[in-house]
Amino acid sequence: MNDKPLYIGLMTGTSLDATDAVLVRFDERPQLLAHVSLPYPQPLRDKLMALNRAPQLALSEFAELSRTLGEQLAAAANALLANQSLHPDRVSAIGSHGQTIFHAPEAGMSLQIGHPAIIAKRTGIPTVADFRVDDMALGGEGAPLAPAFHQTLLSETDCAAGCALINIGGIANISLFRPGQPVLGWDTGPGNGLMDELCQQHFQKPYDADGQLAASTSPDPDLLAHFLQDPYFAGPAPKSTGRDAFHTQWVAERLNTYSRPAPSPLTLLSTLNQLTVQSLSNALKQENGGAWPKKMYVMGGGSRNATLMQRLQKAAGDGTEIGTSEQLGVPPEAVEATMMAWLARERLAQRPIALASVTGAQRNAVLGGVWLP
Repeated sequence: MNDKPLYIGLMTGTSLDATDAVLVRFDERPQLLAHVSLPYPQPLRDKLMALNRAPQLALSEFAELSRTLGEQLAAAANALLANQSLHPDRVSAIGSHGQTIFHAPEAGMSLQIGHPAIIAKRTGIPTVADFRVDDMALGGEGAPLAPAFHQTLLSETDCAAGCALINIGGIANISLFRPGQPVLGWDTGPGNGLMDELCQQHFQKPYDADGQLAASTSPDPDLLAHFLQDPYFAGPAPKSTGRDAFHTQWVAERLNTYSRPAPSPLTLLSTLNQLTVQSLSNALKQENGGAWPKKMYVMGGGSRNATLMQRLQKAAGDGTEIGTSEQLGVPPEAVEATMMAWLARERLAQRPIALASVTGAQRNAVLGGVWLP
């Protein structure tokens, strides 16, 4: 390990499966040095999943959850330090996203729990967090944060004729790069989240490994069209959403208004898989003049779903080359946590993050607050 500053990034994400902690050094591109993943205790996961379906809780519950998740995040950072036999003094800062429990652009506010003061005190490392509200205070959506970071992963040859970086976590989002134009970025709708919940409810599996279950039957085209009638899909960028909008209750409500018999769980799973593909496809063509980019790099858990990736390639056609962020030097599972390390570095340097063209904010802003050990 050389003498360049080190940063830790912490990401919980919309899939609610684990806390990812990464150790990063920044050269021309981010250099991922280590990655650990700390699973959620089941009671904590259950509480957070319940909040997706009904985002209401007492202040006492809010406080308890924020403290509990703060301890979880700190434990992940400390596990990373122990894994690398690294003293906290070697790390310049931790960047922590926290767990989004409510995202309300119309109200100009977004709530993440997992208090950064607890992380800073438990690790002995300055912690940077609460990144979204600065953008929202300037009229922006506060999301997605990724497009500005994604630009740091790209070389001139990676994206010479334009490209898209697609993150498929619990929610899916796109960063669209076009020559001579500002970067665009927005949430397209469900990623893996709806599929994961269905697998847990009906198949006693945490997720559809490799998309094998979805591949066993065809999607229902009429049900897919019914799902796509949700107004969110037709709206233009900038826009953002979360698991508080797309959850099992969302599926149940649409099945209740579906004029045909309820599909089998396998057909529903295959259709939700196709919903992720189709909503990505529609959004890309809507914002890119009806065409697919020549190159796409996929990251997040969805990049490991072979059925989803095959369907995405089929939708894009032979004129689009689809790979993963591994080709850009960061494994798909570590990109968002690496972004948090980058945001921490940028906050300490007081550099504005170039998000105004993405979120609709009045101007770019320095993002986040700093909590000391």
